[in-house]
Amino acid sequence: MIANGNLQAQEQQLELMSVARIWDSANHNAFTDIIFFRNRWFCAFREGTQHVSPDGSLRIITSADGEKWESAALITSSVSDLREAKLSITPDQQLMLSGAEALHDKTTQTHQSVAWFSNDGFQWSEKQSIGDPNYWLWSVTWHNNTAFSIGYACSPERNTRLYTSQDGKHFNPLVSNLFSSGYPNESSIIFHNNRAICLLRRDGFPNSAVLGQASPPYQCWDWRELNTQIGSPKLIQLNDGRLLAAVRLYNDRVRTALCWLNTTTGTLSEALTLPSGGDTSYAGLVTKDDILWISYYSSHEEKTAIYLAKVRIHPHTIHLGSRRELFIDHFLIDKLTNTSLQLHPPQLAPPSTQPADALEYGTVIKDGNLFRLYTREGRGAKFDGDSTEVTRYSESTDGIHWTQPNLGLIEIDGSKKNNVILNEPPFSHNFAPFLDLNPNSPPEQRFKALAGTVKTGLFAFSSADGIHWQKLQNTPAIQYTKEYAFDSQNVSFWSESEQRYVCYFRHFLDNRLRSVCRTESTDFIHWNAPKPLQPNLPGEHIYTTLTQPYFRAPHIYIATPTRFHPDRGESTDILFMSARGPAKFDRTFREAWIRPGLDPNRWGNRSNYAAWNIVQTSDTEMSIYTTPFRRFILRLDGIASLHAGPDNGEMRTHSLQFTGSQLELNYSTSAGGNIRIEIQDENGQPFPGFSLNDAIPLVGDSIASTYQWKNNPSLKPLEQKNIRLRFVMQEADIFSLRFIDPKK
Repeated sequence: MIANGNLQAQEQQLELMSVARIWDSANHNAFTDIIFFRNRWFCAFREGTQHVSPDGSLRIITSADGEKWESAALITSSVSDLREAKLSITPDQQLMLSGAEALHDKTTQTHQSVAWFSNDGFQWSEKQSIGDPNYWLWSVTWHNNTAFSIGYACSPERNTRLYTSQDGKHFNPLVSNLFSSGYPNESSIIFHNNRAICLLRRDGFPNSAVLGQASPPYQCWDWRELNTQIGSPKLIQLNDGRLLAAVRLYNDRVRTALCWLNTTTGTLSEALTLPSGGDTSYAGLVTKDDILWISYYSSHEEKTAIYLAKVRIHPHTIHLGSRRELFIDHFLIDKLTNTSLQLHPPQLAPPSTQPADALEYGTVIKDGNLFRLYTREGRGAKFDGDSTEVTRYSESTDGIHWTQPNLGLIEIDGSKKNNVILNEPPFSHNFAPFLDLNPNSPPEQRFKALAGTVKTGLFAFSSADGIHWQKLQNTPAIQYTKEYAFDSQNVSFWSESEQRYVCYFRHFLDNRLRSVCRTESTDFIHWNAPKPLQPNLPGEHIYTTLTQPYFRAPHIYIATPTRFHPDRGESTDILFMSARGPAKFDRTFREAWIRPGLDPNRWGNRSNYAAWNIVQTSDTEMSIYTTPFRRFILRLDGIASLHAGPDNGEMRTHSLQFTGSQLELNYSTSAGGNIRIEIQDENGQPFPGFSLNDAIPLVGDSIASTYQWKNNPSLKPLEQKNIRLRFVMQEADIFSLRFIDPKK
């Protein structure tokens, strides 16, 4: 979707310096690209009588300074309308011009992708047919000496293929059916930290662009709806790692715009609108000396002409302050070299001599020094929400040894000697309480909960002590509609970072895959219309999310969903996902976090469900609980790490600002490994006293250790300045970092 965000702040990051009309010789001048090659600028585009006409030719113009332009070449065809000029540089340093022929004679085929090659941009080779007939290879991107291109079918088939080539002349399909929903066509593909990112235009129904992502070998793609209509996408990665797209936008008015692309949230945020209108867009993008050069065409001044815009790029800085950041996503990371993010599976703890009740839709709350556990017992229930279901309460002082207090609240089987706190159908089926951290919440509502099924909707409950509960009102807070599925664990909490209540619940996608919705409220009674998040990978059922603010960094939400495999004996496993505020879930880690294991009884339905909330159970560890009752342990912050193996690796952060005088790390190395850190300015130059030569190698294992440089300088002089951290590592893991001021 086109996100509003803080548009004023975003626009300040892009400053329009100039716009010039550089070519208008033909009646219709359109569909551009630009490149810097052999110390000259080259801009290519189509000339013709009209937007679509049989006389289309490809013009290449050139300039030594970007100010004065002249024609370098004109490529014509007697058998076709030549369209969509795209420029790239091959590994052997030739300039490659690609495009497509709309053939005049359509007897055997209608379209053919083509390419030409040049050593100087003036003299060009003969035409080379590339790809399959009737597949339009929209543009070419070179990565690790391999050309990648997405071709779309110019036929009723309406699908796309991912092609690769080693020489730019012979293209073979790597993925024969890449994306085929609606009418996918124009595309742009780039590589970010070795991960492929594709922005794909889609027309027809639904009329929405999609975002595709894939890891090597780029054969398995994750696609997300962007919920907005775009044309002529063009992606570029800026020097600081940010992704920028030039697109045609249609909402409000047709225009050419620059938009930030957030691959985590799946959003395009309009940052700068170029002077444009009517028949417009199809941009080329090049960065040089922190200036973004943009070629595009527009008809806002009498006729379609070619324009060149220059945009100054201001640094993007993460205002870190003193908050803790975990390496569970790429939020801090600008560049990885021989390092990676690594997921760490929880380790099974020894069986407890005093286990809690079986964890059916369990919730664990750490309330000061007391651990509270809430869990459902079906007691022979024949359906969801049956009257036999009860909610039981257990407690512990260490999260390991549990007691079931005799509460005497509700009579079950003729006796009140039990630990039951709720026996009101259908709410015991999925009663999901939380400790309300809203500072404005009254003491009698210190705990809150949502519960209900498709028959009732979700009702809001409250409690002063976590044991005695009552409804906040006698009508549902969140109404049921046919696409929602309230029968599983519906989790809600007060978000400190968003300053509102949020709720995550299950729903069904159009293909009947189980997925996730999110809704928000300021009072826990009135909720916004839920929004589908669609974190699913292809064919993936996500049964619950169990989303929670991470207790040591509440601005980060972590989730431990159960993944359901109906075609594998209804077996289940547990995933890890994360999110930042209202953003879509990050799927950096696609594999299972907790596997079923050796026990064959754990390979059936409902055999691998996590309890809601990961809690701290010692000075160095935290615990996650799963059905029927097992405890797994992790080191604090130890969900994932920035990892380096036996060979030296590096990671550089985005530009940061911090508060504090010391840098604290949660880290682990081998006896032979180490971590060194350099603090750079935003241009990559080390600050005096904080270079790699000043860094003292860090060796060991610690939950909280401050990093030292020679002469032990304070970081106070760098406070509130734009900095980058450069990590050089060997056989090491960094789980989290934060800046601290021990005096405070």
